[in-house]
Amino acid sequence: MVKHFGYTHHGIYAGRGRVIHYSGFAHLFKKHPIEITSIDKFSHGKPIQVQEYAHTKYKGRKVVRRMRSRMHENNYHLIINNCEHLCTWAITGVESSPQVIRMMNRLTTIGYISSMMSFMNSMFLTLTTTCFALVLYIKKKLRDKAKRRLQQYRELQEQFQEHTQQPEKTLIKSPK
Repeated sequence: MVKHFGYTHHGIYAGRGRVIHYSGFAHLFKKHPIEITSIDKFSHGKPIQVQEYAHTKYKGRKVVRRMRSRMHENNYHLIINNCEHLCTWAITGVESSPQVIRMMNRLTTIGYISSMMSFMNSMFLTLTTTCFALVLYIKKKLRDKAKRRLQQYRELQEQFQEHTQQPEKTLIKSPK
């Protein structure tokens, strides 16, 4: 297998410096069949790693024969029939692609996070809207109270002025 940015490309070594693999979209988005290529063409100058399988059903030449039996098949599908599916089928008898499952799990996690962020954004938007509404309500109440007090102050001021403008009445005590 060869690691590329974001994925690993799988193939089976067939001997004499050749690898059988599903080339898929390796040719600039043009779908290609299962093919046999040189190890250099397969790796594109990148290091090759050997994938170990815990439960193998086939080994050695039997694996290569199974790969050859599907030569020129052109049913590549990134999700359900890629190069990893082909290699796991040839070795274990079961098509699987752990990297597709990992990608699905990553996308699910991103989806959950995105959903939570969207939910949080809507919560924050609701919270922000509520806060602004409360601020406006409080300002209105304070303004109304200030108007009432101003009115009370004016009424008291008028009363005071009326009281101070009236002539003073003095009471004279008569002697007994």
